[in-house]
Amino acid sequence: MGFEKINIMKFIGITILILIVAAVFLAPSEEEKRLEASTFPTSSINYNELNKEVGCDSKYSDDKKTDIFNSKYKNHWMTWGGKIALLEADDVSLNIDGKGTQDLAITFSDKKAGYDLKKGDTIKVKFVMKHAGGCFLPFVGELASIVK
Repeated sequence: MGFEKINIMKFIGITILILIVAAVFLAPSEEEKRLEASTFPTSSINYNELNKEVGCDSKYSDDKKTDIFNSKYKNHWMTWGGKIALLEADDVSLNIDGKGTQDLAITFSDKKAGYDLKKGDTIKVKFVMKHAGGCFLPFVGELASIVK
């Protein structure tokens, strides 16, 4: 009976190891994400317009807001500017409308792009929109870079 337990544990361990290795090799690399992102369309919508259409200021139902966001704005390049509210070397949250909340949370494509920034600085970023914001959560983007 002890031998059967050992075989089951070996099987479970090997299965977990195979799943971990597969996840590492199948996950898209940063380069693959950048290449995919180069094909994304660009949107010129600003924060206030997007917030009014699909964010906290929208009058649409949640389902309609989700459909609009997914069809018109998700996976689109955008360029917005704002004041840094939260800051790490690889990501930043911006207050865009001046109301003291985080309106946009982005992850930089260069993991050290935020290293020399300071909270309260005003920056402009180009990013790929990924998730809609709401009254309590910010819009979310990735592959961001600082626009000079």
